Amino acid sequence: GVPAGRRTARFRTVALVRRPDGTEVQATGTVEGHIAAGPSGDGGFGYDPVFVPIEGDGRTFAEMGDEKHAVSHRGRAFRDLARRLAAGST
Repeated sequence: GVPAGRRTARFRTVALVRRPDGTEVQATGTVEGHIAAGPSGDGGFGYDPVFVPIEGDGRTFAEMGDEKHAVSHRGRAFRDLARRLAAGST
C-alpha cells in the first residue's frame, strides 16, 4: 500500500456564472486532506468514504453528513460565488 505520509489529496471546484451581458463571475474552493486506509461512513458519494479533510476532526466526508458542506471544496466555491454575485463583482 501507499504510506500514510503519501496519501494526500486536494479537491478543487471552480464555479462560474456568465451574465447575459457576457461578464463572468468566477469562484474557486479547495480542500486539502488525506486518503484513509479504508472506507468509513455511509453518507455522501464517490470518494466521500475515504477522504479525510485536514480541517476536520478525523472523520471522512461520508461520516460528516451535512457538516461537510462547511469545509468542502464545493461549499467553499459556491459560498464565494454567492458573495461575489451579491457584491456585484465581475
